[in-house]
Amino acid sequence: MKTKPFVLLCVLLFSCAMGQVVYGQYAPPSGPPSLPAYGGQYSPAFAAPGPIHPYAAPMGQFGPVMPAGQFMAMPANWARQAEDEAPFRVFLAGADSGNPDKEIILASTRSKKGKPDRENGKCDAKDGKSGTCCNFRFFGDYLYLRARDAEVAYAVEANSGVGPPPVQVSPVALLDQDFSSGFRAGFAVCLDDCSELVASYTLFETATSHQIESVPPITQIVSMVIHPATPGAVTGTDAAAGRHDIDFELIDLDYRRVWWDDGLGNASWSVGFRWGQLEQNFSSVFTDSLVPPVIPEVTVLTDVDFSGAGVRFGLEGERHATRFPFLVYAKGFASLMAGEFDASYQQNNLGTSFVDTRWTAGRIVPTFDLELGGGFDCSGGCFRATAGYVFSAWTNAVKTDDWIHAVQTNDFRDMNDTMTFDGLVVRVEGRF
Repeated sequence: MKTKPFVLLCVLLFSCAMGQVVYGQYAPPSGPPSLPAYGGQYSPAFAAPGPIHPYAAPMGQFGPVMPAGQFMAMPANWARQAEDEAPFRVFLAGADSGNPDKEIILASTRSKKGKPDRENGKCDAKDGKSGTCCNFRFFGDYLYLRARDAEVAYAVEANSGVGPPPVQVSPVALLDQDFSSGFRAGFAVCLDDCSELVASYTLFETATSHQIESVPPITQIVSMVIHPATPGAVTGTDAAAGRHDIDFELIDLDYRRVWWDDGLGNASWSVGFRWGQLEQNFSSVFTDSLVPPVIPEVTVLTDVDFSGAGVRFGLEGERHATRFPFLVYAKGFASLMAGEFDASYQQNNLGTSFVDTRWTAGRIVPTFDLELGGGFDCSGGCFRATAGYVFSAWTNAVKTDDWIHAVQTNDFRDMNDTMTFDGLVVRVEGRF
């Protein structure tokens, strides 16, 4: 008998508690129509427009309704989005009866894992930081390079009256290139979400000159570029001067494609075409006080040219900072150009030609380019400025110094050396 009052009291308390929960879950009668509880039926009029997501609740059911101003509680698998499907929807209840429910659409930035989405105008990007594909981009590079392994020794001051080899008494008169300016300009057109077509033109020109004088009759200038079997080789001169020019031009056309991207960095490969031309011009003049200055005693002129074309391969990568608009990058390219070297040598003594020869041969010239640097981007990735160190090598090449030595020794074998260029590169790039 004492148990019944206790049971009735528990039932009464439980009913009061459930009443408070139900009142807190559903809107008051004066507000908009309420939705049924979790698992209950609902009218199609309350359904949000758009396709039904494959992970949504079964038709006729609805998730739990949370108090006003909070996100609806949903099972974890409801927030999943199938590949290539419409974005899922989440509802935010109004703060009061006069503010209708607000709908928030959450959409993935990618349609498939690791693949880019260009709905926001960026390719393979999060907030425009990473990626390569825009509708169009252009760039301009300032090159500040130095040609190395390309020096020419053309004369030296030696004791007079001493037969070959001479006894050097001064530094060697050397034509060694210093840093010079060049440029690269190009543009890229996006082909699809991950690839683009890139075209660029590069021009670099450098030159150096030098002169040397002796102190007669104690010393004299001995030439290191005159043919040893000519009259000018056995007598010294009072002064000598030389000049050496090196120029190259490049036209590159590449197909570039992104193969990895995580939103803050990407890596891409490229394959394409390269046309290149390398020119080396050398001139030297040797004068003597006994010879009228109108006609130099000896002049030596050489010209070594290469022109070829072939395939080009490359790898590029970059990484962006998470909190600042800074980035680091690396680029590497290799090319195989099939072409022809054409070299000439001419020596004149007092206006008369003593040596005039030419050499032509086909070559495969591999070139290698490496660039490392950093920079920043702004305006959502639409503007970028970078600076870095660039290194370039032309291998299996004929250089001026090797060509002169071949003429002097009459040995035209093994004229295959490497010429390098390195220095600073600064790029300004716009993306649209």
